[in-house]
Amino acid sequence: MTLYDEAVTFLESEGWSVPGELRGEVVRARRAAYADNSEHMTVWCPAAPDAEELQRREATLLQRFAEEARTPGAKFLLVESTQGLSTEFRRVAKHEYNVDIRVPIQFFDARFKWDDTLVSALAGTAAQQLRRDGETAARRRTPQPFEAVGTGVVGTDLLTELARRFDSPAGWDRPIVLVTAPAGYGKSVLFESLFATLYTNFQKAKKQLRRAYRPLPLLPDYAALASAPALGPMVDALLQTEVARPVKQPTFQWMLTRGFASWLLDGLDEVIAQDPGFFEYIHEIVARPDNPTTPRILLCVRDSLLSSNQALRDFLTVAHEYVEEFRLLPWRPESITTFARIRLQDKDRELLSILDAKPQLMKLCGTPYYAELLAERVDEGKTDGIPNDYSEMDLVHDAVDAIMDREYKKEQLQEHVVSRHDLLDVISHVAVAELENDNRGVPIDEIGQLAEFVIPSDLSDPERERCTAAICRLPVFRAASERQRVRFAQDVIFEHQIGIRAAQYFAVNPVRFAQLLDCRPFPPDSFALRVLCARIRELAAGEELLTRLSSATATPTAFRNILQVLLGLPDCARLLIHAPLERQDLSGLTFSGLSLAGVSFRGANLESTRFHNCVMTGCDLSDATLHGTRFDACLPTLAEADFGHLTGFVSVEIDSRTPIEDVADFVKLLGADGRREHPFVGPCPTALQLRFLFLKFVRPDGHYRRDSLDEKGLLSGRRIVDPASVLSGAVRAGFLTAIPKRRRYERTHSQLYADMVGFAQNLRVTPAIRSLLEDTCRVEGCAHVVQENPTTATFD
Repeated sequence: MTLYDEAVTFLESEGWSVPGELRGEVVRARRAAYADNSEHMTVWCPAAPDAEELQRREATLLQRFAEEARTPGAKFLLVESTQGLSTEFRRVAKHEYNVDIRVPIQFFDARFKWDDTLVSALAGTAAQQLRRDGETAARRRTPQPFEAVGTGVVGTDLLTELARRFDSPAGWDRPIVLVTAPAGYGKSVLFESLFATLYTNFQKAKKQLRRAYRPLPLLPDYAALASAPALGPMVDALLQTEVARPVKQPTFQWMLTRGFASWLLDGLDEVIAQDPGFFEYIHEIVARPDNPTTPRILLCVRDSLLSSNQALRDFLTVAHEYVEEFRLLPWRPESITTFARIRLQDKDRELLSILDAKPQLMKLCGTPYYAELLAERVDEGKTDGIPNDYSEMDLVHDAVDAIMDREYKKEQLQEHVVSRHDLLDVISHVAVAELENDNRGVPIDEIGQLAEFVIPSDLSDPERERCTAAICRLPVFRAASERQRVRFAQDVIFEHQIGIRAAQYFAVNPVRFAQLLDCRPFPPDSFALRVLCARIRELAAGEELLTRLSSATATPTAFRNILQVLLGLPDCARLLIHAPLERQDLSGLTFSGLSLAGVSFRGANLESTRFHNCVMTGCDLSDATLHGTRFDACLPTLAEADFGHLTGFVSVEIDSRTPIEDVADFVKLLGADGRREHPFVGPCPTALQLRFLFLKFVRPDGHYRRDSLDEKGLLSGRRIVDPASVLSGAVRAGFLTAIPKRRRYERTHSQLYADMVGFAQNLRVTPAIRSLLEDTCRVEGCAHVVQENPTTATFD
């Protein structure tokens, strides 16, 4: 792409109109302004291959500048490099003809408001604070080992690897880097360190007038400033908050697809859960057939999101060819040794000797967050009396206790005025308020109201104000993006407090308990759920939890969270027999080490659900949705489960075998003992391909997935028969509508959509579906689907 083409497409993204018939080396742009006025811009883009040629053209360029002297609007000379331009030429161009000379990194960049300010006079923005935190973290961080998922390649420090990739001028094969890690593994430290590194390198490149990628970070903070908790509005909030000049999404996307910006996203798990179009927005950018360069996007999420979030699983299925995944690994002893030296300096041997004596603690310190908590104890001289069975919950509880100790020692709070118990009560109430506020943060006034309940009424007004201010400034909180609001500084402490509050509600307030667990789906590794589960084990209250589960069948989020707690109980297998699991959404959950005799999953959504080391004998899975469902170490008893007619079968994975996508192959595997009376005849190849096509618009359980998809996405993936012929047939039958200019296809919004849903969900054939199959299937006399074949028998 030439400089001229870059200038034209850039200005068009900014809303300028560029007449096509005038295109050459001069861009003349116009756009509407206020009060029926117009803005004008002229940009010269000389096609000079080298500095000598550009210098030879100086006189000609000055002549053209003179000819355009009376033309209104801003004027620019856009060149790849200013090398070779004489000082006199630059002086005359600027001072006599008002033409600014720019190179691409100057002309196309969207500079931040705080780019040239070391310490902003304004309140720090989210990106500005991210840079500060990253610079601090980079000085004291420990290298973070990682694995490249799919290749098995292991590295010593993911920051080094990502910085090299994002700064490299070489093109990328895949536009999306996905980084996953459990809570506490230092994902946020990695992210902020990477942003600070990339930002510093970008600024160096810009000063040297070299092309480079400006890192644009998207954080949860922008959700509070957005018009809705969705990706598009959050991008708007990022641009309005950080960028010095007005920039809108078309320009943002232009920068991503032309090599002038990289996009870094972190901590957006909650936004992903709420925004059904989150991944469609990203896919729309990376899948454009006319992208001149491959976008560079980093997405950091908790690894539990891979199993708990349907939208992410859908995206990875459709767009797997665009994604490269890295997983942070736990610290090994050598990493912990390095951490101790950096964090504790001359006290490092004290920490290491404790870990040598207590293997359980060494295992805990594989998680960087817990290593930091233990290092704090060493730093403060609180290492006496640590038991061998010291747990993660003990570590977090003691961390909160240490925070309160420090505040009492500062004498901002007095324990005889506000007790530890009361202070913890305020902290846990704030955690609930943050959960219910969709992580926008909690107003300081609201914390003040909570403080009123624990501060003695006989205190003077100045003393009451001082105590209230001290509570609002507790180190467990940090400033939120919205003014006069705070959020929890550490996710683990936030979830710890939610778990404590949920356990309290469980004992005394069933309604409030259900409301709290209905706020959002917690990931399988949620610390909140582990705290709650531990408390229910202490109370031996499994039966009571089962009652709460039965009462939550109409509230899917609460049901899922309660079920995950139940799965952590020692008598889980006995309780599951009575659990109302039929026709529930159990996608992404894990059932491990259980005897499932008598447990009914009839009609349930088991997409990406994992059964690990379970005895399947007597388990009812008839009519269940099986899509990416895993059975690990279950094969000896798998044939003893009841799978019914398998109309919900899409694919399963068994141990380390190749995924099974043909229902007949699955039945053959299960029926190897010869118990079947009749041979199983599954859907014909065309019917399978059609279902696979519809599943890109409809989830296997019949729920909405998306309205449209690009042609490449529709033709990718499983290929049983020619997918293009089935796609063409679906268009002819009215199920899909082609959008030629965008190379996309949109699903029908008519009654035919119900036919799509029925066929995707359980192969239900309507007259329209039958007509489509007759049009596209090339097998004469084919019955197409299993229900229509008289030899069909259930597998039970």
